[in-house]
Amino acid sequence: MNHYILIWSVCTFIESRVRGEIHMDELVRQTGFSLAHIRDVFRECTGKPLARYVQERRIANAAQELLDTDRTILDIAVQYGFSGRTVFSRAFRRHTGYTPSRFRAEAPVLARVRLCAGVFGVSLPDARCSAGDTAPSAAPPEQ
Repeated sequence: MNHYILIWSVCTFIESRVRGEIHMDELVRQTGFSLAHIRDVFRECTGKPLARYVQERRIANAAQELLDTDRTILDIAVQYGFSGRTVFSRAFRRHTGYTPSRFRAEAPVLARVRLCAGVFGVSLPDARCSAGDTAPSAAPPEQ
């Protein structure tokens, strides 16, 4: 079955509310599907859980604000639904490889990415692949 319209609806719903509180019951009402069905279809079609997608979109948009404004990291974190700077910093680093402060200082170029048909957003660079950086290793350091 083609789930194009459902995925498009979810993407536009998330992008239009990424700065505020996202009420999944409103998404359920708008699409006419249960939240369980939306989550299952979204994961099947995109390869990622809906909650992870929402967090990635919040982080990507917050990253753009880090570069474009002089607002504090805490203000940006709260605007994008994070409970504080520490929670935001952990999530930001997990998704980008940067701390918010380092990201702002280094100011990497952010590309635009197609999220789904007709919906575009900010893409994040992966600092672990930047010049001079190495990917974190799971192996203990050699003695």
